[in-house]
Amino acid sequence: MRKWSLLLVVVLVVAMLPTLPDSPSAAAQEGKTFVWGAEANPVQLDPAVVTDGASFRVTVQGCEPLLFYDGSTTNPIPGLAKSWTTSEDGLVWTFELVDNATFHDGTPFNAEAVVYNFERWRFTTHPTHWAESVFEYYDAMWGGFDDSENRIIDKVEATGEFQVTFTLTSPYGSMLNTLAMPMFSIASPAAIEAAGAQYGTPEVGYSCTGPYTFVEWVSDDHVTLARNATYWGDFPGNTDQVVFRIIPDAAARFAALQSGEIDGFEGPNVEDLEAIEGSDNMQVLMRGPLNVMYLAFSYRVKEFQDVNVRKAIAMAINRQEIVDAFYPPGAVIATTMIPPSLWGYNADVPAFDYDPEAAKALLAEAGYPDGFSEVSIMKVDENGVVTDEVETTMPLTLYYQPVARPYNPDGEGIGEAMVSYLADIGLEAELGSVGDWSAYLEARSNGELNGLYQLGWTGDNGDPDNFLGYFYAANPVAREGFYSNAEVGTLLMQARAMADQAEREPIYQQVEVLQHDEVARVYIAHTGVPLAFSTRVSGYVPNPLSTEHFKLVTVE
Repeated sequence: MRKWSLLLVVVLVVAMLPTLPDSPSAAAQEGKTFVWGAEANPVQLDPAVVTDGASFRVTVQGCEPLLFYDGSTTNPIPGLAKSWTTSEDGLVWTFELVDNATFHDGTPFNAEAVVYNFERWRFTTHPTHWAESVFEYYDAMWGGFDDSENRIIDKVEATGEFQVTFTLTSPYGSMLNTLAMPMFSIASPAAIEAAGAQYGTPEVGYSCTGPYTFVEWVSDDHVTLARNATYWGDFPGNTDQVVFRIIPDAAARFAALQSGEIDGFEGPNVEDLEAIEGSDNMQVLMRGPLNVMYLAFSYRVKEFQDVNVRKAIAMAINRQEIVDAFYPPGAVIATTMIPPSLWGYNADVPAFDYDPEAAKALLAEAGYPDGFSEVSIMKVDENGVVTDEVETTMPLTLYYQPVARPYNPDGEGIGEAMVSYLADIGLEAELGSVGDWSAYLEARSNGELNGLYQLGWTGDNGDPDNFLGYFYAANPVAREGFYSNAEVGTLLMQARAMADQAEREPIYQQVEVLQHDEVARVYIAHTGVPLAFSTRVSGYVPNPLSTEHFKLVTVE
């Protein structure tokens, strides 16, 4: 599986590079502007309602949670909360807040603002918990909305002007790590109410407490941020402006870096790494591996409800060949959702060996000796449960991610390889797409990717709950392809309510065994992520969670 010639791609894309007003490349030469080559538009700039890295890379520059992650680690440190205490039973957490922060709209940051944000995310009756906004992360990380029986937070109270107290329904092992996640950044209540449901859109942007304020978002071209002159915290770098140039193609981003039009980007093509590392004007930094790429099943597909079919697909795909062809050095085959770099990883879970003949035998055992090219899509009832009634039939489809991701450097290329492997065992699949990144995520969220589909995950908080507890539930969830497993869901809720890592770890390892046995998904790869920069850039600190702060950057 060879890729297109680099020379041809570069020649084609240089002419296609978008240009920005006010010449951001010239500004970068002055050392005042940091120009980042972004692989996609943000989906939205309200971090509470998005799930994608392209959006978070922008919002993390201006929106701050109560806690931060320390440098290149996943260790939580003070952020908008400068200190905290917890009760002996782990149910009451009290945070002392900074008293000198101001939102970008000029309104003060205080405990009431923290309470407002948490109540907005939690309560579906809150006036700014709009029906069109999906607070997926709050639902997944805090146990549901309103008074869900699985809710972790019982109440959040302002117990002083700059003191906020959380009362939990049970201990929460990843409490501090979760509070540091960028989607739980505190936004200005006044700005949210003034903008209404348009908050976070290109016309409005965000209003938070961070080092960069929102200036402009021109879809498919650029997002511009400006230094917050009244920022309450430290600002070690020298960048007065940040520009995210939207350049979907990795080869085009490489060409832009070579020409000095951008200062950095994520995920250069594997074949470009040697040229970058050997250049006097470019450099590579590596982000630590805390991610996974996988192929998911829609459990609305009748054929995928048979474990032998799922196992056959797992054995049909040559993951080592995919890793060798598409991933940077150091990437490894994935056997579980949890990467080897994270505690909770179960090294005893075996890989599914590449074995097309064994895969054909499994298909025959499942009743498909000749394979299949069409699948049956089952109806979903009013409770979101897949029924036994066929709604329609459609071609077997494998959906690929339309943009490069840290864990998936070439969705279409990997998709073509996967379709080829499936054809070798008699599964004639079409390669499908549903438009741009925003459309793909929306289709996934609504459970509309009725086939096989690529997805992946970069850890948000350095805790296994964020890899397993986020995705796998006792009851079917549309955004997870209607997967459900009562035993898995119960074990994950049990682990979430424990404070002791030594007690939690074997539970996650047990879940990994259960998921391997049922072939819940086909895990493909874990990888470190190369980041390419001009040698003008210094101070950039890669973080395995991708929460990298441009306020640290100096551009000479």
